[in-house]
Amino acid sequence: MNKWSIIISLFVLFSSCKKHVENKLIGTWHYYYLSAADTGITQLWTFNNSSELIRVIHRQDSLFYDTATWKVDKKIAEPSLLEISGLDGYFDGTYQILKLNKKFLYLQRTSLFNGSSNGAFLRLEFAKESL
Repeated sequence: MNKWSIIISLFVLFSSCKKHVENKLIGTWHYYYLSAADTGITQLWTFNNSSELIRVIHRQDSLFYDTATWKVDKKIAEPSLLEISGLDGYFDGTYQILKLNKKFLYLQRTSLFNGSSNGAFLRLEFAKESL
């Protein structure tokens, strides 16, 4: 194999890994609150093909929704990262994808949207909604 064949093969492999992560992410995920104070609230996050994220929050007496954008960043030999922007100041940022399969999605924020890691820690846990 010559040098160009190896480079093209690596590029194809990298692109397919990123696409694989994106395809697993697409769909609706039920967000699970990690504190007891938030019981009675249901939050659904839907990741669309168009890199649009739709969040719906159901409370006992109200319904709220907003939208954002998402992007997967996958580098060779590094963990997959998920960038969320435009949702709100609290959830925007870059998340490391700790677990992603057909049932569960675990995210851990590594940096805020402005790139700062100070105070960035946030863990999010989701279960895939069945249709």
